Amino acid sequence: MPKIVDHSERRDRIVDAYLSVVARDGGAAATSRAVAAELGVATGGLWHYFDDFDAVLLAAFSRIFENTTTRIRERTANEAGLDAVEAMLREILPLAPLTQREATVVVTFWGRAAGLPALGAIQSRVEETWRELLGRFIDEAVAADELVARVPKDDLVDELLSLATAQQVEYVVRSSIGAPARQWSLVQHALRPWRSARSS
Repeated sequence: MPKIVDHSERRDRIVDAYLSVVARDGGAAATSRAVAAELGVATGGLWHYFDDFDAVLLAAFSRIFENTTTRIRERTANEAGLDAVEAMLREILPLAPLTQREATVVVTFWGRAAGLPALGAIQSRVEETWRELLGRFIDEAVAADELVARVPKDDLVDELLSLATAQQVEYVVRSSIGAPARQWSLVQHALRPWRSARSS
């Protein structure tokens, strides 16, 4: 009988290999040849499961965002208000080894986004999910008198998400602004004008 190949499992292994190479050696080193070597297969073996290398990037990009969103939902399941806002941001900002590795991968992808519109479409879709979650947490913070009622919710949501994105870049280029303590200080600075007297 012919061997049954689990295409989904093979695709996952290829994505895993790609992410491992990027995390260890950087985005420029993550070529199809390097990914194949990581798996111990010939380069042509990749194309049984992906149409081209851009398809590998799309799958890896999706994986990062799916994993982050799953962690956000898990971390905030028993949190509300500002605690949930901060827990969510800790899963995006490159403050720890896992999110720092993810930042390295994500920033690598952004360099190709102009020539690969599907990457931008994935990010837009996930950011809408994150925007909805963050907005709900801010509403909870207002209801709990942690943030003032006049807080411009949409602007604050976009500011915090833009800050998180910028900090991923700052971390990857090794800017002093990308240091974890400085990153968190900037988050608190963004929240400070809207804190109520109770949470100040």
